[in-house]
Amino acid sequence: MERTKFEVQKGVLMSFLEGHRKANELIKAERRKRLSHLSVEDTLREYDDLCSMWEAHAQKEGLEVLERQKISFLLERRRRFNRAGSFGEGK
Repeated sequence: MERTKFEVQKGVLMSFLEGHRKANELIKAERRKRLSHLSVEDTLREYDDLCSMWEAHAQKEGLEVLERQKISFLLERRRRFNRAGSFGEGK
């Protein structure tokens, strides 16, 4: 597999990272707000739902499928970063 070298403009990268930082802060704040209003029963129900979902996926698909999905996600993310890097070069 051939690797493509590219340069990313510092301003573009810093803006990209700042956007992700702000998005993460917003998501965390929304999560804290939502979770702080849950009753004990709601919290346990949500935990049980998450456990059930995990068990259903682990039994039906197996961990191999999840690992393939992870690899696919990581490859697609790399392609997007590569395209974003070549965008700054005028390609």
